[in-house]
Amino acid sequence: MKKNTLTIFSFLIVFNIINVFAQNQIKVDSLLQALETNISEKEKVDTYNLLARQYSDNDSVQTSFYANQAIKIAKKINYNKGIITSYDEIAWISMLLGNSEKAIDLYQKSIAIAKKMKYLKEEAGAYNGLGTVNNYLGNNTKALEYYFKALKIYERLNEKLNISKSYYNIALTYRNQSDHDKSLEYHLKGLEIDKNLGDSSRISIDHSDIGFVYTQKGNYTKAMEHQLIALKIQERIKNEKLLTYTFHNVAMLYHRQKKNTQALEYSFKSLKIAKKLGWKGHVGNLYNTIAAIYIEQENLDKALEYNFKSLEIQKEVGEKQIINANYVNIGQVYLLKKEYEKALEYLQKGLLFQQQIEDQSSHAVLLNTIGEVQWRLGNLQKAKKYLTQGVTIAQKINFPTAIKDGSKVLSEIQKALGNHKAALASYELYHTTYDSLLGEEKSKQLSQLQVQYETEKKEQEIKSLAQQASIQSLELKQANFNKTIFGIVSVVLLLLGLVFYLVNRQKRLALQQRAQDIEQNLLRVQMNPHFIFNAMTSIQDYMNQGDAKQASMYLVKFSKLIRQVLDNSRSEFISLDQEINMLDNYLSIQNLKRDHPFTFKIEVEDGLISEEIAIPPMFAQPFVENAIEHGVTAIKEGATIHIYFSMEGDHLVLKILDNGSGIEEAIKVKRKDHVSHAIKITEERIDLYRKMRKKKIAFDIQDLSQGTQVTFNLPFQYI
Repeated sequence: MKKNTLTIFSFLIVFNIINVFAQNQIKVDSLLQALETNISEKEKVDTYNLLARQYSDNDSVQTSFYANQAIKIAKKINYNKGIITSYDEIAWISMLLGNSEKAIDLYQKSIAIAKKMKYLKEEAGAYNGLGTVNNYLGNNTKALEYYFKALKIYERLNEKLNISKSYYNIALTYRNQSDHDKSLEYHLKGLEIDKNLGDSSRISIDHSDIGFVYTQKGNYTKAMEHQLIALKIQERIKNEKLLTYTFHNVAMLYHRQKKNTQALEYSFKSLKIAKKLGWKGHVGNLYNTIAAIYIEQENLDKALEYNFKSLEIQKEVGEKQIINANYVNIGQVYLLKKEYEKALEYLQKGLLFQQQIEDQSSHAVLLNTIGEVQWRLGNLQKAKKYLTQGVTIAQKINFPTAIKDGSKVLSEIQKALGNHKAALASYELYHTTYDSLLGEEKSKQLSQLQVQYETEKKEQEIKSLAQQASIQSLELKQANFNKTIFGIVSVVLLLLGLVFYLVNRQKRLALQQRAQDIEQNLLRVQMNPHFIFNAMTSIQDYMNQGDAKQASMYLVKFSKLIRQVLDNSRSEFISLDQEINMLDNYLSIQNLKRDHPFTFKIEVEDGLISEEIAIPPMFAQPFVENAIEHGVTAIKEGATIHIYFSMEGDHLVLKILDNGSGIEEAIKVKRKDHVSHAIKITEERIDLYRKMRKKKIAFDIQDLSQGTQVTFNLPFQYI
């Protein structure tokens, strides 16, 4: 039975720690010094609240002290906004310490003051707080109610940043409900706002969160794409606080794929930074993740070691919710080691500790785990009692994971007790909940239970009529029927699979053949004999004139160009740096011995690192050749060709500009077949790329007042 007791709580902790560090730049020392100066009472309240905020992630005592100092002064001078801020700070740490009732009471007091004074922004902030507390308690429906109230206010105020934060809270809650499509919808809404705001830190968090949702959906390719985007941004802005968070997400992604070596690698990367930053709570969470990976590797001793490390830290930090979860997790490891008495010892500690906190979700998981241990010990009635309680609590708070895990084991116990009707009911509950979390479940076990239940009823009827022979005949017919149906279905599925494979194979071969044809045509357009002859003739002229240096330089460029074209034409992606180098060589050689030389410039947008980005090769070259031969050739002075690479959204933009006669005029000249041929080959390459890669790619040719502009939107990938 796998547990999820840390999923909601630890995620909230990490995200809020990041926000605290990202937003609060004022140092504690400077705030303390400000209190010693001659500042007003109102300024003292604000300063005390800022001090409380500085400690809110790692020191509940200091947070409470400074917030209470602020409340005393604020009440004396009737500074209502200061009171609300203080209540919110104390409410947050109360929730972290497991005192949810106090947190809810303080947030409701904040709302009452805010409504009375018409402080809309403060009212929305308190609604967000209530949403977080309910999320922590597993009351997802209630949490969504409060988050949407906050969102409505922020939309009324047009607070873009807070709207984005509300989208995040809503997305997180839908994720906890395993409604991954809704979660993804709101994460993407938040990403759109953060992009418009230009907030790199939040954009990276959005990508990391979206990657996490794709992990939950089982789309690991998409998940890794978004996690890598997040890592690139965080490495570029050198934000270690965000990196430790994303490293942790990548570790969990690898863990989900059973790639435990990589999962451990990224867990330890995250752990190194978390230790450096002094994030004890996050270190404890990472220890839990590492323990889970070791369980997957069946290294249960290591799993215990890291669970105990986590427990030690959480006792020091005082996070009661996670301490309780540690007891449950340690009990689970001993359960897997088949040391049932030891498992029961730690689970009983958790049961005693549970009374100090108000978290029904962890209570449900704890009862389910104790029930499973009692089952392994052979205490079926006790196991039934604990699991029934656990599943009941999980249903009450709509905690599907605990419903699924508990009802599955409860079904086995009911079956062992001979209660087949109850076993069927429990398994149906498990099956329904499993489907809501993970998709369609194979119906084999459910069918077996249904047959068993129906058989039980029939046996009772037949026994009362003393017809044992009839039931044996019925069972034999049912078995033969099942075998026949199974055989027919298997043959049909096999034939369908074979047809599907052959059709796809034929399509793939056709695409490969078309790709080879286009590659050959592209080579002919790029390296036509006329160009090669002119280049060699120009180099020979330098040699005849005795200019060995120039001849050698251009011969090297020409040989490099030939090699680059041949190599690049065989590659699906090349680095942007390689493409630029090839274009530079090509343009230099084209300029050799021309009666009217042109100037050219190849530029890359600031911040775009050409060595780290890969693009499909040689989309530019046919149009660069057109710009030379049919654009700037007729210009005697001032002919220019400008090539510019930039980033727009999820595409790389390539622009080729010349100040020549324009594309309409070029089509009229004698080699218009070459212009059309280059465009046709490019269109064929684009069409093939779309079919093979399933990605968008497009180009546009535009006549300017002087010259032509060709614009490509190219897909790219990080190297």
